[in-house]
Amino acid sequence: MKGMKLIGVLFISIGLWVLFYKESGFHGFGGYVDKSWENILISLILTVAGIFFIKSNKTNRR
Repeated sequence: MKGMKLIGVLFISIGLWVLFYKESGFHGFGGYVDKSWENILISLILTVAGIFFIKSNKTNRR
């Protein structure tokens, strides 16, 4: 079960890294495209998945 906790912590740390990673965006045909919503969504998904991995580790223990 230590592997599940390690995977959970890894997911949370990658989610936080994505949240604080600054990529400015790019200029497309319609103007400037900001990628902040993508980063927030990816960070949220990874963090929630990491929390579920850690929680499942605690509930499966006997």
